[in-house]
Amino acid sequence: MTAVDFTRDGDPSGTAARPSTVETPRGRSVLYRGRYLYSRYDPAKSPIEAARAAVIPDETLVFCPSPILGYGLSELLTSLPARSFVLALEADENLMAFSAERIPREILLNPRFKLIRTSSLARVLETIDALGQGPFRRAVRIDLSGGTALNGDFYREAQAGIDEYISRWWRNHVTLMRLGRNYARNFFSNCHSLPESFALPASAIARPIVVAGAGPSLDASLRLIAENRERVFLLAVDTALPALRDSGIFPDAAVLVESQFWITRAFIGFRGSRLPVYADLTANPEAVLSTGGPIHFFHTAYAKAHFLSRFSEYGLSPHGVTPLGSVGLSSLELALSIAAPDVPVLFTGLDFSWGSGFTHSRGAPSARDALAVSWRLSPAERSAIADSPAVETAIGKGAAAVRTDPALSGYAALCAARFGGESRLFDFGSSGIPTGCAQVTADEARAIIARHPPCALPDPERASVDGARLDSFLSEEKERLRAIRAILTGQDARKEGAANRLREFIEDSDYLYLHFPDGYRGYSASDAFLRRIRIELEYFLKTLEHPRAIERP
Repeated sequence: MTAVDFTRDGDPSGTAARPSTVETPRGRSVLYRGRYLYSRYDPAKSPIEAARAAVIPDETLVFCPSPILGYGLSELLTSLPARSFVLALEADENLMAFSAERIPREILLNPRFKLIRTSSLARVLETIDALGQGPFRRAVRIDLSGGTALNGDFYREAQAGIDEYISRWWRNHVTLMRLGRNYARNFFSNCHSLPESFALPASAIARPIVVAGAGPSLDASLRLIAENRERVFLLAVDTALPALRDSGIFPDAAVLVESQFWITRAFIGFRGSRLPVYADLTANPEAVLSTGGPIHFFHTAYAKAHFLSRFSEYGLSPHGVTPLGSVGLSSLELALSIAAPDVPVLFTGLDFSWGSGFTHSRGAPSARDALAVSWRLSPAERSAIADSPAVETAIGKGAAAVRTDPALSGYAALCAARFGGESRLFDFGSSGIPTGCAQVTADEARAIIARHPPCALPDPERASVDGARLDSFLSEEKERLRAIRAILTGQDARKEGAANRLREFIEDSDYLYLHFPDGYRGYSASDAFLRRIRIELEYFLKTLEHPRAIERP
């Protein structure tokens, strides 16, 4: 990626009159669209003062919309902390061409500066992702010209999008700190089941697909699902299984992404049922094998990791799914991938909120927990409602007030952003936060299903997994961990190049440290870091050398 990016994406202002320079007693100003974009008396004064007055902590992304002549950029870069970066954005094609010719070359070539032209927020975020800098702890916006007023709405959207991008990165990192070790352990454990697994039926399901989430709206949808059970392919999220079971409904498959042991409770009553499971490679292995049915693995690249890239290079990676953070959203993505062309996908129970009662459908693990601990002074309907200070009120479907929290409302926003334009998706859940997909009533959902005649489901096909390649991949991981241990304990007597070999081995096996609080910084030669590595490698070496013996029904 170059320091200047002229990406064209339909800028509506590309045919406007060209900007022109205007000489003033103290330098050049710019006239464009009938307005001056700098002062007519001292053009550089205000942007330079703004740059010098800016307080920029380390690890900050400095967002500079519409830099035009670049006044103030030199001052910004001179005082920029070591791990900060300046991203300049121009939404106007004419101003971009004008700026690229007039901003000093030493600024454009500065390794901590990037100028891009786009009117797409997605393009802005892709650029940040590809910088190779960061992670950033915050973003600071600094306006250095009057050009920001020409596309003010987009620049405000970009600023909000950058803030959310950084916030989401840190939320994901906190999740990785809590669960990253679990993800990697489950990944290696599930690898042993890959040769026995089945491929996902890509674009092969000709029946309408119904995705059943575990939100409160599932309760009101159970009757419709039961009435049309033989006409649809029912794909249930893991926590919705108890509610379906209690209603006598057996799904066609369950989607499993949860890595922790508690999810095995959702499969109570399904042991030996032969229920097919669509499982992430990082899902809990006990739950993966609990039904004894066909296992259809998919792969979510939960981090940018060397070991995951190597796994893909070995040709072992199953169907890839975008990391979405929610089993419900992953289920929608899977449903769209297995549905035949023009086959609708309907869903319910993806509420991302709750009302005055249970946070999930009746029978879900959380609702059962609430009933189990309820008593006279703490009734179930109260104990099932989250009391966290983060809980907030939102406007749900039908203008009803619902309760949610930042994580759930974030998933609702992600659902709308990712799936809102999908014409095959229909939300027939009667409650919850709007998902951005077409909202239909129960009768309309019945009509959509009725337009497709019943048809047979395809037989599952074995996944094409090369057992020899898999064995080679796992053996290589074990040997690398043993080599790390030999260097750290002094058993490797080869002193020359030991530090370089150690770094190479540890970076290749980055699951050893990705879950560290400082793991995002990468390898460190410090004693503290290497002591932690020494502990982790024994944990993973045990996982690889002695796979957990899990009974399969």
